[in-house]
Parts: sequence; structure tokens; C-alpha cells
Amino acid sequence: MNSVIVSLLYIGIMLVSAKLMEAGFSRLGLTPFVGAIVAGILLGRGVLGIITLNNIISFVTSLGIVFLLFLAGAEEFGGEIQFDSRVFISSIVLLTIPLLVVTAYLFAVHVPSPLVIVFPLIMTSVGPLTRLLMDTGLVKTDMGRRLFYQGTLVEIISVILFAIVSKSGQPVQVIRQTLEIVILFLIIFFVGPRIARALEGIEGFIKVREVELAFLLSVIMVTGYIAEIFGFNSAIAALFLGFLLRDYLRDRPDLREKMHGLTYGFFEPLFFVSIGLYFAPLNLYIASVGLTLALLVFVSKFLSGYITSFLVKEDGIVNGLGVTTKGGVDSSLLISALVSGYLGQTQYSYSALAITMIALVVPLLFKAKVRGVGGAEESRPGFNQRLGSLTGITPLYVDAETTLRETINKMTERGARAIIVVDGERRPMGHITVQQLLEIDPSMYSVLRAGDLELNETVIMEDTQRVIDALRKFRSTESAVIAVVDREGRLVQTIYERELLRILNSL
Repeated sequence: MNSVIVSLLYIGIMLVSAKLMEAGFSRLGLTPFVGAIVAGILLGRGVLGIITLNNIISFVTSLGIVFLLFLAGAEEFGGEIQFDSRVFISSIVLLTIPLLVVTAYLFAVHVPSPLVIVFPLIMTSVGPLTRLLMDTGLVKTDMGRRLFYQGTLVEIISVILFAIVSKSGQPVQVIRQTLEIVILFLIIFFVGPRIARALEGIEGFIKVREVELAFLLSVIMVTGYIAEIFGFNSAIAALFLGFLLRDYLRDRPDLREKMHGLTYGFFEPLFFVSIGLYFAPLNLYIASVGLTLALLVFVSKFLSGYITSFLVKEDGIVNGLGVTTKGGVDSSLLISALVSGYLGQTQYSYSALAITMIALVVPLLFKAKVRGVGGAEESRPGFNQRLGSLTGITPLYVDAETTLRETINKMTERGARAIIVVDGERRPMGHITVQQLLEIDPSMYSVLRAGDLELNETVIMEDTQRVIDALRKFRSTESAVIAVVDREGRLVQTIYERELLRILNSL
């Protein structure tokens, strides 16, 4: 049968399987994306052999980590990146100890191409780390930022070293590869700000629907193409690009929402399933080596993180576990090495198995520990909890006399697609959407008031109703926001579906 037609069937099976396994793992309190990896192992050659990889599926799934890392760079962390000397020294230690331990083992058991395997194994994965920090409420704290900075440096250095050792054998090639990577960094950081201005210019010149999304996707993929030409990982290039374009996306919540839907609804599950699809048939050798590597990597990375905690002045166990997160770019590097012929399928399988086991265990340990330190995990609502008792969500609203510019600023800070307008007694009058604001001349933003616009009818629920009722209401009405009111009809909470689902994500 035609490979295109077969790929449609395979991708459909992969999407459904990924989401079912993610939901199952989430209900068990386990890392959701590991469920998708397990689904890939079961569907691929590793167990059942139902799905066979081809070039079409490989291409589509490889885009997943690119878009994931772009969004991580664009929005997960506010503020500027600050790599001070303590973080830099800590990152060197975080690389050196695991590098020595894991490399010694790989040489001892005569693993082919050990240097190609070792850097994906010892690196910290920023994507899963970011999600873990968000789940535990540490994402905006000093502790969270220091963990993120350490992990980012370790990941960047690991990717650079991987790019060098995987394609270079002679000193001249090493020098050439290093120069190409330096040039790529310069291109990204100097051209990045100009890209944002160019995109803004295109929006003003081309009055075509969805033009922002189309050109943003083009920029991401072209950046990935340039990165791969220079022998650099396209996902890390996308991470840098996301940092450079975060202000551009922050001012366009509607565009960011579209990127969320495309990435988390399609590309993310396909990428994680593909990690499992590349496995060789599982046997005792793959299982034993994978388990040994997982143990060595975990112990060496945790130990190095515990040691460097004294340098960055953080809790030793939290720091050790935080820098041990796996399951993102590391798997992407293994796949790229396998596809390029630098690794055999057996080598890939036990390396990916080690990463998967660590990705499953570390978040459980991290969440259990973080409840006892300063950045305690936020309380999570259940489906039967009353809307009026929700924590972790701040009401977002404006009164009728608020200018549109102030209204836009509030929506931008929250990344909201709509905002409730209340009267003088704080009773909901309706809501304003991003689409309405885009249709108004910007010069009128400081003149017009929120009450001057034709307000949309708002879905109103009482504070005694349950979380599950709100989720059903979102599904039945497709409303952008729900207003929660008390007995007297006064606004007590505003609920956005994405925020509510994020809080419920750990259930």
C-alpha cells in the first residue's frame, strides 16, 4: 500500500494511543509523556510490531520537539536569562561527574561509539524540567530559575559537544565544527530581534487571515533548517528563537493560543510515541544495560547536583533531582544519531530505555520532596471541588471605565483571550475578546473605555457549582471565559479552560 496512505493510519493510531496512555499515567500520578513512550514501545518493533516507521512519520514526529522547545523558550519563564559565575561553575560540575562515570562504564563494557551516547545520557532536559517546575509551583521562584539556568547550560553544552563528537573524527573537523556552531549562535542572536520586527511589518502589509501563524511557523522551520546545516540541533535552535521572540508572542495571546493547540494537541504526542517506535525488539541484554545506565546516570547526576547545591545555595536534594530530569532533547539527539547511522538500534534502545526510566522516577521523587521546602506544591482541586474555593487562580476583570489600553495590558500579562467587564458593584456585564480589540484602531486604545464596546454575553456560574460542571460548560458553550459569582451575583472568580486544565493536570 502507498506509504502516504499507511502513514495516515499510523499517525491516527499513534495520536489516540498516546493520549490514552498519557491519561492513564496521569491518573496513576506518573509522568504523562512516559505513557506515550510506552505506547510507542508496544506499537513498534519493541513488542507488537503494529506500526513500522517510514520517512513520513519520522519527519512529522521530529517536528514535535522543535515546537515544544520553541514554546518553552517563548513563555515558560519570564524575565531575562542570567547566567552568573556560580551557575556556570555548577553546570561544569554537573557535566563532569556524570561524564566520567558513564563514559568509564561504556568503555568498560565495550559499547560502540560511547561518546555519541554519553552526552544525551548525561544532559539535563529543559522541557520536562520546565513542566515539573510549573506543576510544583516553582516556575517563578528563585529556586526554579536557578534550576532552569543550570539545566539550560548543561543542555546547551551537551548539545554542542554531541554535535562535535558525532560528526568529527579529525582535529581539523573538530575545529571546523566548532566554528560552524559559533557562527550559528551569532546568526540566531543577531537576527532574532530583527525577525520580530519583520513579522510585525508583514502583519501590517499582508492583510490575510492567519498570516501571523503561517510566517511564525516558517521562521521556526527555516531556523531549524539552518541549524541542521551547521550540524547543530534544530530543537535547541528553536529554544533560542523562542527566547528572542517571547515579547512578540506575549503581545499576541491569540497567536500563542494557536501555537499551543498545534503543539500540544498534535506534535507533542507524536514525538513521544516515536521515541518508543525506534526501539529494537526488547530482550534481556537491552533491559539489563538500560537499567544499569539508568542507575549510573541517576546516581552521578544526583550526586553532582547535590554537590553544586552548596554553590548555588539551594536545597541539596531538590537541586540534585531537578538537574536529573530527562525525556526531551536527549531523546531527540538519540533519534537523530540513529537515523544518521551513528548509532545501532540496540545502542539506541538501551540508551532510550535508561532515559525513559529516569523520566518516570525523577518527577515522583521531586514532587514528594518539594512539598517540604520553601516552594511547596500548590494545592490541586478535585473534579468535585466547588468553584468558589479554587486556589491558584487570580480573578481577571476590568470595570466599564477602564481604558482599552489598560485592558489589553491586563490580558497580555495573563495571556488571556478574553476578559470580564464588571459594573460598579462588581457584577459581570459581559466580556471582551482579543478579536474585538484587534478590529479597533490602536490610536483609540487610550480613548475608548471597556464599557464603550459591544460586550459579549458571558457564561455565569455560581460559586457553589463544581469544577466538573465548569469543564462541561466549556465543552458545551466553547466560551473563552466563565464568570463565577456569589449569591448576590458579584464576581468572585474568572475561569479560563487552559488554566483550569493545567491545575488539574496532576490528577
